[in-house]
Amino acid sequence: MDVITEAIGGLRSGVSYAHRVDETDDWGWSHPPFEGVGFYVLLHGEGWAAAENGPSYRVTAGDVVLCPNGARHGFSRRPRPLDDLPTCRHEKTAAEGEDRNAEARVICGAYRLTRGRVHPFLRGMPPLVAVPGLGAERALVALLGQEVAEERHGTAATRAALIDLMLVTLLRSYAPPEEDDPGIAAALDAIHENPRAPWSVRRLSEVAGLSRTVFTGRFSSSIGKPPMAYVSSVRLDLAARLLRGTTRPLSAIAHEVGYASEFAFAAAFRREYGVPPGRFRHETPAEAPSQEGTRCSGRWGR
Repeated sequence: MDVITEAIGGLRSGVSYAHRVDETDDWGWSHPPFEGVGFYVLLHGEGWAAAENGPSYRVTAGDVVLCPNGARHGFSRRPRPLDDLPTCRHEKTAAEGEDRNAEARVICGAYRLTRGRVHPFLRGMPPLVAVPGLGAERALVALLGQEVAEERHGTAATRAALIDLMLVTLLRSYAPPEEDDPGIAAALDAIHENPRAPWSVRRLSEVAGLSRTVFTGRFSSSIGKPPMAYVSSVRLDLAARLLRGTTRPLSAIAHEVGYASEFAFAAAFRREYGVPPGRFRHETPAEAPSQEGTRCSGRWGR
């Protein structure tokens, strides 16, 4: 299990969405912090992206800006301090098709988590990553542009798949270091292949071919959390996806992800997600805007 696949998998208990924004005049907005991952694709025009406590990036048509950990950020026609930008608001618009007078045309996409946190790999990335619109991104942008232009049968499924693919492509461009410790790689593979196994530090260190002390140190340094905390997060991420994506009873999910009892599973899930698993299953999994007829918009004094 590589770190990008794992990071994307952890987002799927949340909600994905994408929409297009047509802006005119001296456009711009800021976005408050959120738990999740977002991106902007500039289809037309040029602008500047900036994050709190981070550099600014000039963005031209075809470029993509990734916000990998939900940091406060802004996007505008010209460089502006974040505090000078109005807060992004999602609003209905009666306009259909493209605004031919638009100064800029942007696709906004995101995964929002209402519970849990993004993967440590994503939390460790810079607040914004700018990716030139080259190679695979260009084809993806064209497909995503078609999907956000109108509502059709299957649109929700295709948008989610394209957002996944866009995020994978962007994260690959960030070029995370390859896992060069075969012992840690073997332990990760074992956890993900069988998360319900009765893992312990001793058993995982045996899989890695290392002493418990050396294994724990290397694992924590490489992954960002101790081995058993990581095992727990993998199990509970899987449980969250099963709760939202299936109708299996809680007892069956508890057994499938490696808990001896429904009570132990419920207690661990509540510690991680802040609510019992039954409530999590029935919560509306979003504060995302409606896919149809919405825009993220900001204006000064308008």
